[in-house]
Amino acid sequence: MVHEGHKVTIRNQATGNSVDEAGLSDLAQGYVTGYLASSTFQHFVSLFEQFVFEFMHFRLAQNPGSLSHRELKFRTVLESADKDEIVAAIVQKEVHGLAYQRVADWFVHLEKLTKLSCPAPDQIERLAEIKASRDLLVHNNGIANAIYIDKSMGRARLADGDKLELPEHYHRESWELIKRVVTSVADAAINKLGNKLSKGE
Repeated sequence: MVHEGHKVTIRNQATGNSVDEAGLSDLAQGYVTGYLASSTFQHFVSLFEQFVFEFMHFRLAQNPGSLSHRELKFRTVLESADKDEIVAAIVQKEVHGLAYQRVADWFVHLEKLTKLSCPAPDQIERLAEIKASRDLLVHNNGIANAIYIDKSMGRARLADGDKLELPEHYHRESWELIKRVVTSVADAAINKLGNKLSKGE
């Protein structure tokens, strides 16, 4: 409306403050660079995590022999209706445990399962910093700390105590990297494991 030349006045009923079209435009830009950027960035990382863990879950369920060294409470076995439920329980436990490990550990585990040889080490490092940035937003009010620096695998953009910012280029490049990695892993899995997966091997 402002860009189309309309005059706007909005009054906050609770505070009594008013804002005109110039103030509204300034506020909107702040919301875009602040709240919207933060929200979409966190969603990018959530989509990435969902892809990785659902892929791991599927692959482990198709190849449960790789979990033969894992322990399971006998109570879980007794309460399971059949072998499929037992396998589902131990797969869920394995994936849940991986969720609390570092991004680099996710891909070490994934490589053992699939031998896909992707993503590249530098991509994993960049993903680690992206995930560490997301964790700052969720767990530390966007303030960098030693945990962020450690998780970033040498790619930290911030020093201890710095306020996290999500400039437009970083926001865009993060999404492009996530898309590229998800696509490369999916394509490699289809090319290498497609026949085996379709046969349930």
